[in-house]
Amino acid sequence: DFNAGASLYGDKAKPRPFAARFASTDGSEVLSVVVRPTNQLKITFLEAQEITDLGSIKEAAKIFVPGGATLYNARTIKIKEDEGFKTYYFYEFERDDQHIALMVTVSSGKAIISGATAPCSKWDDDGVKLRSAAISLTA
Repeated sequence: DFNAGASLYGDKAKPRPFAARFASTDGSEVLSVVVRPTNQLKITFLEAQEITDLGSIKEAAKIFVPGGATLYNARTIKIKEDEGFKTYYFYEFERDDQHIALMVTVSSGKAIISGATAPCSKWDDDGVKLRSAAISLTA
């Protein structure tokens, strides 16, 4: 019977939206890591190998910062690795009373996004820790 194994192992594993996700006890403050194929983010024939393949920090903001958001900070960060320097884009913005910090890079055709979010009312107290957690991403 072709379906015999399904009762033991369940249906095909469903893709998870997060590679990792941590939330405060009330769920209002969240730190998450998402990994997506770059061709899901920007239509192209070639896989992106570097974040700059998705465009400049300003061009890539159209992919990572939702429309209607208030952008507070956008910067390029270069981190020294064994093979040289790896480029990361950092965005900090507000949308719908949520303050968000994102760190994004590309590795082997996949975008790796580390994000931290909290209600604007809690960002003054916890924003430094959340921003530091998002920035700590290395691919």
